[in-house]
Amino acid sequence: MKFFFQLFYQLLCIALLTGSLTVHAQSYFADGLSPAFHKERRQAFRDLLPENGVAVIFNNPVKNRSNDTEFSYRPNSDFYYLTGFREPNAALIIFKKPQTVDGAKVNEIIYVQPRDPRKEQWDGVRLGVDGVKEKLGFEHAYVHSDFMKSPQIDWNNLAPVLSFDMGIIEGGSHNAPLNEMVSKLKSMSLSTEVPSNTALNQIMAKLRAVKTAEELVILEKAILISGKGHIESFKSIKPGVSERAVQGVHEFVHKAMGAEDIGYGSIVGSGNNTTILHYVENSVEDLTDGLILMDVGAEYKGYSGDITRTVPVKGVFSPEEKAIYEIVLEALEAGIAACTVGAEYKEIDQAARNVIDAGLVKLGLVKPGEKHPYFPHGTGHHLGLDVHDRGGRGILEPGMVLTVEPGIYIPEGSDVDPKWWRIGVRIEDNILITADGNRNLSAFVPKTVEDIERTMKEEGILQKLELNSVAGSF
Repeated sequence: MKFFFQLFYQLLCIALLTGSLTVHAQSYFADGLSPAFHKERRQAFRDLLPENGVAVIFNNPVKNRSNDTEFSYRPNSDFYYLTGFREPNAALIIFKKPQTVDGAKVNEIIYVQPRDPRKEQWDGVRLGVDGVKEKLGFEHAYVHSDFMKSPQIDWNNLAPVLSFDMGIIEGGSHNAPLNEMVSKLKSMSLSTEVPSNTALNQIMAKLRAVKTAEELVILEKAILISGKGHIESFKSIKPGVSERAVQGVHEFVHKAMGAEDIGYGSIVGSGNNTTILHYVENSVEDLTDGLILMDVGAEYKGYSGDITRTVPVKGVFSPEEKAIYEIVLEALEAGIAACTVGAEYKEIDQAARNVIDAGLVKLGLVKPGEKHPYFPHGTGHHLGLDVHDRGGRGILEPGMVLTVEPGIYIPEGSDVDPKWWRIGVRIEDNILITADGNRNLSAFVPKTVEDIERTMKEEGILQKLELNSVAGSF
């Protein structure tokens, strides 16, 4: 028996180190960004580094979830953008000018975790040094234990050294190699002062703000999946459903259409919860009336959609709900109209805010010129690898993708007639800036009162599952 176990283990090791690598690596970037994309982005990054500059970038640590289990690993968005690499305990060094390393001229080095058949049996196949070279196009790759040791780099000839602030990395064996690399960098005695992360953040913001054609294909798919989840949820919302069940409809559609995750914590709030901007508990059961606000987006191949719709639980807006909704919808359209090349980012917010302020005055909820609490957030942000993506707030350029998301929120107890209480409305679309204007990538998701009420008449997934009758049997 011992002999057969040893033979099995040896065969397993051979499989992991040969055939399994090929299968895993072939799917490593399937339907995602290509190695050529990441290589070109590294060159664009290099071009923006200061003279004799060098950047040291670490991938994200593993995060503990509970006892000996971890959250699903997600790479640092900047690290992934520049490498395509999705494994922890990794570092990237990019030089402005080629440096002599082990007798060769080198302009970039990646450090990764080594192949380990025993660990790969538990946690999945690793690319390792050879896989990173073969599949991701790196010429110079080393295991993480060689960081700052071999190859030898004369750091004192490089200025400045730029590195992302890793903050506090939690303990545990999973992050030990990362901790060691970060400690080595921090302990170095350099001839030049290490600057803050501001310069590096500015470079990444400039690069990531404008999406390439390759990125837009993936981002549009993320938005399509997100929007389909909203449409299906409209059909399922009827009196008696729960916030969590509606959340489940969204996330089921995401998975069914190939999304690997949600882009952020799903916000599905009803009643007074519609007025809580980042409500994610989604715990209210047996909805009866009022509105339900859904801010939910899918993450597909690393890119996130971000769509918000607000609909009536009964399928028909009340007069007060409709009045507030129509103001927010008008503000959305005004914000989208301001999304043009050459416009300033702040013009989007101002256009939407002007509409909301005027609308609230018209309803008698605020006085002209009054500073009010009913629209407490900005009107949008960049969208991409992060739901609140990197990007500046200056002049709009073709290729930028922005959200436009005005809202009005009137919590219970507000200083207005109680008939307006518990009404929170946000409507959010995803807008691509084009050379001749813009394109609304989420326009297919119903948002007029008429289109929403018509869509909600259809039978949804939750009704087909007959959840109410099942719940009543327990």
